[in-house]
Amino acid sequence: MIEVVLKVYRAALLGRLRRLLDRHWNPYQPLPKDTYLSPSLGISEALAAAPRAMGFDSQASEDPAAWQSRARKKLIELTGYTENRDQPQITTEIPAEEVDPGLLKRSFYLRVRPATDLPVHLIFREGLSAPAPVFLHLAGSTSGVHLAWGSTRVPIDHQRVTIGADMARQAAERGYLAVAIEQAGYGERTEFHLPKRSSNRTIDTANHLLLLGRTLMGDGASDMSSAVDWLLGSHCPFEVLPNRIFLFGHSAGGTLAQFAAALDTRIAGILASGSVGPICETLAARGAGGGDGIVPGLLNYFDTADLIALVAPRPFVGLSGKSDHIYPYNGVEQVITEAAEFYRLMGAESSIRAVAVNGPHQYHPLDSWRAWHKWIDLWPTSQVASDRAPQAARNPPSTGSSTPVI
Repeated sequence: MIEVVLKVYRAALLGRLRRLLDRHWNPYQPLPKDTYLSPSLGISEALAAAPRAMGFDSQASEDPAAWQSRARKKLIELTGYTENRDQPQITTEIPAEEVDPGLLKRSFYLRVRPATDLPVHLIFREGLSAPAPVFLHLAGSTSGVHLAWGSTRVPIDHQRVTIGADMARQAAERGYLAVAIEQAGYGERTEFHLPKRSSNRTIDTANHLLLLGRTLMGDGASDMSSAVDWLLGSHCPFEVLPNRIFLFGHSAGGTLAQFAAALDTRIAGILASGSVGPICETLAARGAGGGDGIVPGLLNYFDTADLIALVAPRPFVGLSGKSDHIYPYNGVEQVITEAAEFYRLMGAESSIRAVAVNGPHQYHPLDSWRAWHKWIDLWPTSQVASDRAPQAARNPPSTGSSTPVI
C-alpha cells in the first residue's frame, strides 16, 4: 500500500513540474490528428450560428414598442423572472448608523419569496427629507455589497474601496438615496447551508435554479424589482421620486443590471460598468464558473444589443476600460453601435453612449460620475452635488476619457 501511495505522489510531482515547464502539457497526448475533442470547439461553432430569432431588426416594419412588448415577454419566459410579485415585507430592520461624517445607513431585510430575505441597505445624508432621487447599486464579484458604503470585511476590501468601489457612499454624498442590494451568493447571502458547496459563490445557486426553470439573472432581476416595489410602497421610510430611480452596476452587477433594466421599465436609466459586450465574445468565450448572465436558450433569441434595446428610450451608458481584459471597450462600442439603431427608431439617439476610459477591469468612479451626470441623470441639483469636495479628495485623479458612440 505504501508503494502505491508513493507512486501517486511521484506522479503528482512530475505532473506539476511538467506543467510548470510547459503550461500546454497534456497527460492525454498524443491525440489523434484532425480531431475536434475539446468541447468548446463544437459549442463555439453552435454559438456563432445561433439564430437570435427575436432580435430587433432596424429594417423591419414592426413598431418598436410592439417589438419590446413581444421581446420582454420572451425574456421573462427564458429567465424565470417573477412578473407577478407579492409586496415585500420587512422581516428585520437595523437602526441607522453613521458610515461617514454626515452619512447614515439603515438596513432592511425584505421577504421577497418563501424562505428568501433580501438585504437592502439605504445610505443617505443626515437630514434627507425631500423626495429623493434613487441610486440603485449592484456590486461586482467581490466580498459583498458592504463595499458600496466603504465598509471592509476581508483584506482585499481595503484596496477595492481605495479605487472607488464605494459608489453608494459617493451617491449619497451627491444627494441620492443610495440603495445597495446584496446579490445571491455574496456577503450576507453567501451559501452556508449546503452540506457540500462549490468553491464559486454563485454556481450552486445558478445550477439549482435551473432545476426549477429559473436562472440567476431572473431571480436577481426579480429581487431588484421587489426592492423597487418596496421603495415605491408605504413601508419605505423615505419618499422617492418615481421618475428618478436609476441603476448602477459593475462587472457581474452590471450584467444583472442589464437584465433588470430590460425587464423593469420603472428603472429610469442605467450605467453598466465593465459588463457590456457581445455574448459570444465575452461570456461564451471564457470560463463561466459562476453562471452570471447564463440563460438557457438566450442566444437562440437575443444578444446583448437586444437587451439594451429593451431599455430604450431610457438612458443607457456602457463604460469600460481600454485595457479591460474581461469586457474590452471594443465590445462595448460594437454593442452600443448596434443598439443605437433601435434607439434611433424610438427617437432617442442621444440617450445611449459607449464610454472608453483608461485602465483595467475595475471601478472608474470619476469617469462614471462624469458620464452619469452627462447622460443618465441630468437633474441640476445632482450636477451641483457632483462637485462636492469629499469625492475628489477620496479618489485618485482620473486618467480616463469619454468617447460617445452614436
